[in-house]
Amino acid sequence: MTSTETTAVQAIFVPGHAGWAGQQRSTTGLTVLGVVLGLALAGYGLLLVLDPAPAMKLLGLAVFVTVGLAAWLLAAHLRVSRVRVVRVEATDRALAFRGAEEIITPLRLLAVAGVLILAGWAWAIVAVPAERLSTLTLLVVPAVGITLTVVGTRSLFRRPDAHRMTLTPEGIDLRIPRTGLRATWDDVSGAALSGDRVALRTTTARPASWAARDLASDPVLLAELVTFYAATASARAEIGPRTLDRLRSGEF
Repeated sequence: MTSTETTAVQAIFVPGHAGWAGQQRSTTGLTVLGVVLGLALAGYGLLLVLDPAPAMKLLGLAVFVTVGLAAWLLAAHLRVSRVRVVRVEATDRALAFRGAEEIITPLRLLAVAGVLILAGWAWAIVAVPAERLSTLTLLVVPAVGITLTVVGTRSLFRRPDAHRMTLTPEGIDLRIPRTGLRATWDDVSGAALSGDRVALRTTTARPASWAARDLASDPVLLAELVTFYAATASARAEIGPRTLDRLRSGEF
């Protein structure tokens, strides 16, 4: 893709479309589960902090840090309004729809929480009598610490545009970790939201999809825009800044 001028990322409200109806409903179960688990972890962390052993206090502090980061991560997702809103960056011959950059910092800080958990666990193994260590502390805590460390460390090397869909007059380029697609418009027949994922329908390329929250835009509107350009060859030449006017008018 070649370009000579890039616009800033714009948040555009699209009229005339129903858009995504799942913003609130799709997070209700996750929110309830998160609150229940958060309270359980906070209770476990409080028990550790109240323990007289310094190693257990460190482990309890690490648990509280983890709960705080999880709440931050969930809140960051919820603050990105996607219903009937697209966030797009345009060049003279391309449109880029990216992921929510607000979640990158808390994801990276998970590595700090993981290291604190592992440090507190290792210290407790050495300094605290075995009969005072529960099975949860002995087996589950290190697994959680390793998982958080791996996730956070991987996020340190994650590019801000790791989740991205780019449209050009020639075709579509979807880049999502562990999946993706690069195809011409002749290979794309459309896209549609199914459950919490948008599936791209293709004729020759392998199937590809992205989760509703992989990109910081309304997934239904993105699917409808892809379907419009897949079905309307005469409009593809406009892909770029002129598409912004189409989004503002909702004429697709």
